[in-house]
Amino acid sequence: MIAALALVAAAARSGDACALLSVAEIRRVQGEEPKEAKGSERQAGGLTVQQCFYALPDFSRSVSLEVTRGANVRDLWRERFHGAGEEEGEGEEKPERVRGLGEEAFWAGNPRLGGLYILRRDAMLRLGVGGNETKAAKLRRLRALAAKALRRL
Repeated sequence: MIAALALVAAAARSGDACALLSVAEIRRVQGEEPKEAKGSERQAGGLTVQQCFYALPDFSRSVSLEVTRGANVRDLWRERFHGAGEEEGEGEEKPERVRGLGEEAFWAGNPRLGGLYILRRDAMLRLGVGGNETKAAKLRRLRALAAKALRRL
């Protein structure tokens, strides 16, 4: 158990997005353990984007996590949530502020494909969960997962 915790802590420090949530944390929130966690990383516009997809046995309830880091992450945040990026497009919902997470947080998107975005220091975290639930139900789950991930970010 202690070795597993040390491994998670080391992976989180090294930037492994899959280390931000444990199997037990996902099980508590989603009701089942992931059968696989698949990570990836890409560079774009001076930003590093690390992703992790936690595939659950009921695939529709899977969890996606994305961490964006870099010198321009706050500019991206401002553009997306406070600037021209906040304008509503055809059929798009305006981002909804979510209090109590990170420096600032928003729910963006619709209930089916929406996600929780959180700004903390030099990183932007995005979490999404699948399933056929209401926005309020998904947001409850996402807040619980985000609180765990932010401790390791």
